Amino acid sequence: MPMKKFINDPANLTKELLEGLALCYSSKVKLVNEKIVMRATPKDAGKVAIVTLGGAGHEPALSGFVGEGMLDASVVGDVFAAPGAPKVLEALRLLKREAGIVLVTLNHAGDRMSASKALRDAQKEGIKVREIVTHEDISAGVDTPVDDKRGLAGCIPLYKVIGAAAEAGKSLDEIVDIGERFNNQMATL
Repeated sequence: MPMKKFINDPANLTKELLEGLALCYSSKVKLVNEKIVMRATPKDAGKVAIVTLGGAGHEPALSGFVGEGMLDASVVGDVFAAPGAPKVLEALRLLKREAGIVLVTLNHAGDRMSASKALRDAQKEGIKVREIVTHEDISAGVDTPVDDKRGLAGCIPLYKVIGAAAEAGKSLDEIVDIGERFNNQMATL
């Protein structure tokens, strides 16, 4: 039997999907300005924030992993489309803190482009932010250059590993080191 889904209007799909997520899990997440899913109860500002970005259409990833011990925010684009750099920058501004922010970016062209622009703009504004780019896909071969490897589902355990490190109060440098070591040791197919 074919799967059915209810869509009121395709033009509002992402907006309504995120509204539904926030309504269903209001004790865990809140929706900010239609495209940013954030923790309902913010983490202490003295701890590093963890942010990611990506297109909608493959929930619960990525916004389904916003919560204690994982992501502080997920910036959502339309279905299978990266969010624009202004939305990513908005999330970084919302989470600006002395402890810093880690931005986890999957190695997809649109995500990388939006993240790069947002990172440059955030750093100009004095926002302390570092990036980890996931690149664990081995379908093109294990000897494929890192820049040519996509980030896939490996982002999910990475969110958990660095999210736990952030909750434990590790520094920005420590979290990036832990995240990069984990990132460089995983593979998905």
